[in-house]
Amino acid sequence: MKRSSSRLKIKFIPYEKFRREGFRSFMRDLQERTIVLIDAKLSADEEAAIIEETMKKISGRFTGIELNSLEVAANSPLASIEGVRNMLLERMSGKKRGLTIIGPSKVVREIRKNPEELLLYMG
Repeated sequence: MKRSSSRLKIKFIPYEKFRREGFRSFMRDLQERTIVLIDAKLSADEEAAIIEETMKKISGRFTGIELNSLEVAANSPLASIEGVRNMLLERMSGKKRGLTIIGPSKVVREIRKNPEELLLYMG
């Protein structure tokens, strides 16, 4: 069976793998019509590094990316022992609760961020 290069793929990457291997591990995926989901809100520095690296790869075939993150905030993080534990784990691991969507701009027209959701426009 022939693989079609026009197929859209979605790849889920755990934040721990992203921290360990970096964004270069999924750069080729972005160039091949793959939307990447990371199970955490990336820091501004992490987002900037991804954007900077993709700018170097722009060509007629690869026109760049759309990227946006959503932080999932607990209702009252210090209201319980579990909230304190979660806050300490976030600080120690660097992982913020949330979701990051990264997609090739040829596939993803726009990612809109509302306070509690991300909306992905494709076309």
